Amino acid sequence: MLKKIAFTSLFLLFILSANAQKEVYEAYPVLNLRSSARVAAFGMDFLSWQTNDISVAITNPSILSKEMNNQFAIGYTDLFAGIWQGNIAYSHSFNKLGSFSFGMNYVGYGNFKRTEPNGDEKGDFSVNDYMFTIGWGRMLDSNVYIGANIKPVFSQYESYSAIAIAFDVAATYLSNNRSFSATLMARNFGTQLKSFSGVEEKLPFQLELGISKKLKYAPFRLFVLATNLQKWDLREDDPLNPRDEVDPFTGEITRENTFIGILDNGFRHLNFAIDFQPSKNFYITLGYSWKQNREMYLQDAFSMAGFSYGFGFMIKKFQLSYARNEYHKYGSPNHLTLLVRL
Repeated sequence: MLKKIAFTSLFLLFILSANAQKEVYEAYPVLNLRSSARVAAFGMDFLSWQTNDISVAITNPSILSKEMNNQFAIGYTDLFAGIWQGNIAYSHSFNKLGSFSFGMNYVGYGNFKRTEPNGDEKGDFSVNDYMFTIGWGRMLDSNVYIGANIKPVFSQYESYSAIAIAFDVAATYLSNNRSFSATLMARNFGTQLKSFSGVEEKLPFQLELGISKKLKYAPFRLFVLATNLQKWDLREDDPLNPRDEVDPFTGEITRENTFIGILDNGFRHLNFAIDFQPSKNFYITLGYSWKQNREMYLQDAFSMAGFSYGFGFMIKKFQLSYARNEYHKYGSPNHLTLLVRL
């Protein structure tokens, strides 16, 4: 009975959130940055797999567990053009209340020259984003887990500032033998409390479904993440790469094949990954995003855009993870995360 009530409540919340935030604006980009090297290696926003790693669980509160009690993680990412990201995460469990996570994500965009309209310099200013996370998760029964995050966000751009509060709500199902898992999550729904210069912006809400399956006779686990379930059309309009071709001599227009367009749009909702873990102390991961590949496409140029990969190893109480996410031919971020089991 408790399981049915929980799933009904989560489903209603997902529907209400999706209906209330159909348009997605790129405000507060820190909400969508990947803070965990292990998650970044998959090229996904979160994992449905209940791995013993607080840096993963802070992105999916429904996989928080007592096994992560007193884990601490610290991460660093070099993004682009001197922009960098730093983050920390900690977990603590209570017998009756469940498991909690606490974290902070910082993005520094560097220092800039403050100038007058005539070009006179008046000093420097910095641009920074801060996101704090308080998460909670607990087990409903041996197969169903639920969780939620509350994420206050503060942005300081010179003398301009903005404040928002975002929420994540998730439910995870694990099969009896733990070979199959699935997570349904509503991410980044909430509201802006203070805007830049009175300009109202919405949060980058997403409704997502992630599943994983471990192969029976091999140390591989397959992952699929369906993103932006609240919105079908994810294709951009690029004037440099139009979908309809125009003959320069006759002016005749050749329309894009409708089926190819539907297929392209459908695959933009899907991320794929495979994780190879021959022992509990070592793993290698490879992921792929068709959407990222298409958005970073360069005509007549080879690019690995859309691919992500990484590895990690554990020595006693320490786990070091590395990942690289191929955004563009001319630049891709590197992620490092150190996990300590206190």
